[in-house]
Amino acid sequence: MDKALKIIAVDDEETMLTILRRSLTPEGYELELFNSAPAALQRLQQGEPADIIITDLNMPEIDGLRLIKAAQALDPDLVIIVITAYASVASAVTAIKAGAYDFIPKPFDPEQLQIIVARAAETRKLKLENRGLRRQLAGGSQAPEIIGVSPAMRRILSLVAKIRESDGTVLLIGESGVGKELIAKDIHYRSRRAAQPFIAINCGALPDELLESELFGHEKGAFTGAVARKIGLCEAAGGGTLLLDEVSSISPAMQVKLLRFLQERNFRRLGGKETISVEVRVIAAANEDLKEATERGAFRKDLYYRLNVIPLEIPPLRERRDDIPLLARYFIGKFAAKTGKTIRGISREADDLLLRAAWEGNVRELGNVLERAITLTDGETIIADDLPAEVKTPAARRLETPSPYPVALTLAELEKTHIENVLQTVEGNKSRAARLLDIDYSTLRRKLSRWGMLVE
Repeated sequence: MDKALKIIAVDDEETMLTILRRSLTPEGYELELFNSAPAALQRLQQGEPADIIITDLNMPEIDGLRLIKAAQALDPDLVIIVITAYASVASAVTAIKAGAYDFIPKPFDPEQLQIIVARAAETRKLKLENRGLRRQLAGGSQAPEIIGVSPAMRRILSLVAKIRESDGTVLLIGESGVGKELIAKDIHYRSRRAAQPFIAINCGALPDELLESELFGHEKGAFTGAVARKIGLCEAAGGGTLLLDEVSSISPAMQVKLLRFLQERNFRRLGGKETISVEVRVIAAANEDLKEATERGAFRKDLYYRLNVIPLEIPPLRERRDDIPLLARYFIGKFAAKTGKTIRGISREADDLLLRAAWEGNVRELGNVLERAITLTDGETIIADDLPAEVKTPAARRLETPSPYPVALTLAELEKTHIENVLQTVEGNKSRAARLLDIDYSTLRRKLSRWGMLVE
């Protein structure tokens, strides 16, 4: 791991602390041991921040539940694992509801502990990365919260940060549901234009005459039904940002008029003689490759080059699966608040199903699935049964990996090649690879060690 995560372990039994130290220190964690909750709490209040807490539940003075609440009040992103005897599993469930990440019953296998802690470490890193991105993106009050810690989204957010203060036309390309309008709003509301209007129009939803009227406005009597002057969106967005969504769907005739506006930054209202000039930033969005559309004659090349000043391609959700757990928790919090329900979290099985689903509808589909699950669930935790069939079916869960494999491979070579490809797909995340391969984390580590591929 890049930087040793700090773990605070709390148990009033010295034997248990010794087991924890012997199990976790070789894994590269920085471990601090306490035999009482008050001592651990004092350390949290006065010392350097910790990443993970492992605590017993039944302790004198301050029990594990009180420690959980006090620790999370100091740092809501702390990841807490509770240790409990088999007879106290009900107490562990109570701890999970109080905010603990997971529990492990006594007695436990050291490898089982290592797997749970590895997952907790992954969760902590994701939380810290997302906290940093939110801090980096802090700005306008209406700016959206963009959630993403995957390498793909980091690149996008880095580019977005660079282009906010420019006036260049931006072209957002991406599948439906990836969040193109969210990116456009982020560009606007964190720029010097934030106090001015942000106006979006879906170009594919209107016929030519209505689209022209919406964009450029019209004078009274310009056409049947034009009973008064109408100010167009280009004029209304003056000083701000105009988002032209689904720009690839506009007709050749409207493409000409849009091109003229982009070149001159002026227009005439329908039925009018006055030339109106505006200063507005234009962001265009399309869910298809506009360059390919120009090659087949469906889109004007000159308009394409006018729009493609600053291109930004938003990757689909299936190419940034590291973002799924954080997005899921964001949507759970959002829709739980909206419905007034108390939702504590999501089960590991449901989490894995979300991680493996195809998500052809991208982030929008993920949000819809979780809104439905929260609406229909009777519990306080989203479980697999709360998810729709298309998320739970094997076809939806199957993660595509590079294939086909050469027929000449032996079974052992095939296994090694498949594991290499899965690791590449999940960008080296061994915990996630083990879940996708349906093998124990320790088994995966042994295989990688045998092949000389174990890199920490």
